Amino acid sequence: MPVFNERKTIREIIAKVLAVPIEKELVIVDDASTDGTRDILKEYENTPGIKVLYHDQNIGKEGAIRTGIPHTTGEIISIQDGDLETNPNDFIHLTEPIKKGEASVVYGSRYLNQTEKSLYFAYKFGARFLSWVVNILYGQNITDEATCYKVFRADVLKKIPLEYDRFEFCPEVTAKVSKMGYKIKELPMNYYPRSFAEGKKMNWRDGLKALWVLIKFRFVN
Repeated sequence: MPVFNERKTIREIIAKVLAVPIEKELVIVDDASTDGTRDILKEYENTPGIKVLYHDQNIGKEGAIRTGIPHTTGEIISIQDGDLETNPNDFIHLTEPIKKGEASVVYGSRYLNQTEKSLYFAYKFGARFLSWVVNILYGQNITDEATCYKVFRADVLKKIPLEYDRFEFCPEVTAKVSKMGYKIKELPMNYYPRSFAEGKKMNWRDGLKALWVLIKFRFVN
């Protein structure tokens, strides 16, 4: 769980994750929060099943993910944001294809959910466009490249050399698992979008960067 300035939601999302009825560990990486999130996380440092790590300076979401990956010990690794846009109970069905040996990479798709909600048309359009680019460049068949929920067989994710620090995680890991020959399986997920005023951090510049990353790893690297 990469975290940056999520003081208002961090306790609730941790409680939701811990309540999911599957065997799990929670690795939290605070990316140098300045709003009091770090003080709250200190309360969990001795909680069984939770590891809390801290960055001394803000690096970015992917940087926090890179820090956390080596500290995981399970056979499946799932990414969980520190806000309340998602429902951790979705991990129950998102991990099933990996447990059954049917897939090595599973994405939760907001757009396969018939009750999907999207706060901003431009954001939804950008996400669908990036998914189309992935399908054309990498031969996948996905609807939600920018999904919050990405689930991996641990040995697959741990052998991917992640290079970026900020919001490039989604396009970079998608490009690299595709080039490794893995087909991404999608299943519906729940999504409860928040506004920028409520703390949403991605913007159109991140979308352009994602497009460049997808093109770069297809034709340059």
